[in-house]
Order: sequence, then structure tokens, then C-alpha cells
Amino acid sequence: MWGIIIPFIVLILIFSFLSLYLTGLIKKMKTLEQMKDDFTHNMTHELKTPVAVAYSAADSMLRYYDQSDEERNRQFLKIIMQRLSYLSGMIENILSMSMERFRTMKLNIEDVELKPLVEDVSGMMELKADKPVDIDIEIPDGLSVQADSLHLGNILSNLIDNALKYSGDSVHITIKADLHSITISDNGIGIDKENLPFLFDKFYRVTSGDRYEISGYGLGLFYVKQVVGLMGWNIDVASRPGQGTKFTIRFDGNEKR
Repeated sequence: MWGIIIPFIVLILIFSFLSLYLTGLIKKMKTLEQMKDDFTHNMTHELKTPVAVAYSAADSMLRYYDQSDEERNRQFLKIIMQRLSYLSGMIENILSMSMERFRTMKLNIEDVELKPLVEDVSGMMELKADKPVDIDIEIPDGLSVQADSLHLGNILSNLIDNALKYSGDSVHITIKADLHSITISDNGIGIDKENLPFLFDKFYRVTSGDRYEISGYGLGLFYVKQVVGLMGWNIDVASRPGQGTKFTIRFDGNEKR
């Protein structure tokens, strides 16, 4: 009799285990599918906006071109270039989100003077802002680091863009740097401490309160974290609700002045 009961019990246990495993797998697949749908929706929204703005500016130049109004033409060209630059950064982020790509990515490490780079990036971000922006740059002249200038520019764009998004009707940003680190701090709405450990995770977005309505696709800070690591640096964040956010990138081992 036991020769029949014991195999039957074993089969029930195996069946129960497989049922639980398959249930968990199905839930995981549903979660991944939802993440994919959210990513597709957010990415499409993000890509459509700069394309529409650049298209409108180009269309205005073609339809109402006035050779004598050089200032107006220059302004339209600035808008187009700024939006194309923004698109380029977004595409680079999307292409770079693959861990395999990060492992094989070749960085062009060179001496990069920080102040001119920060001023260029800040100027572009001020152009795209739809609110009053005040950016203080406190970086010594001639200070340089060993970095990939393209990716460092993308890192700064992401961090400044976050400060613009997660703020009130106006924003004050301070960028400081020395031989050992660079900090980007703002007076924005801040981040709850429960969200801070997950801030650099792929696809993670803070969805509490009014932040749920802010556009994005959860890749910017993931990209920042990965590239900072590839350059041999590290990054941390400090924030409190209502007291702004400060990102600090530490140039571990950097000895260039």
C-alpha cells in the first residue's frame, strides 16, 4: 500500500512545486510585459515632442523665410539644433541601456576641461526649459578631468534635465567642481528616502505624488550610473522632499588639474 501512497504524494508535491513555479513565471512575464508597454509609451512620447518642435521650427523657416531678419532665423536654427541634440542624447541613452553594450563600449578618454563643457550643456538646457532657470557654475578655470567628453556631456544633461523636471515653477541649480568631484544640486521638490536606493535602476521612475505625470522612460539615471562606473568614478544622491536634490560624482583616482 505504501508503495502506491508514497509515489502519489511525491507526484502531488512535484505538481504543486511546478504549479507555483509556473504561476510565479507568468506573473514575472506579465510584469515584464507591462514594463515594456510603459517603456514604449513613454519613449514614444519623449521622441515625438522634440521632433514636433524641430519640425515646426523648420516649417516656419521654409514658409515664412525672411532673409533680412537674421535674428529670427538664428533663433529658429538654435531651436532645431537644440532639439536634434536632445534627440541624439535620448537615442544614445536607449542604445546604451543594454548591459552587453556597456561591457563592450569603448570610451574616448581624454583631458576634458570642465567649465566650458558645463557652460555649453547648461546653455542648451536653459534653451529647452519652459520655466525660469538660474544655473550657478562654480568651477575653477582650467580644471580638467580624464573623461569621455561626449558621455560626460550626456551625464550632465541628464542630471540637469532631472532638476528641471522635478521642480516647481522655477528652479535654481548650482554646479560645483574641484579636483575630486562635481556636484549638481537644485531646489526642486526632492525625493522620498524610500525611493533613493532604486533611483539608478533600469526603468525605475518615482511615481509618488505629482511626479507620476512627469514624462520619462526610466533610463536616464541608469545610463548615468553605468557610464560613471565605466569611467572609474562613482555617484551618490542626497535628497529630502521639499529640500531639493544633490548628485555628487566623485573622480576616484583622477589626478588631472
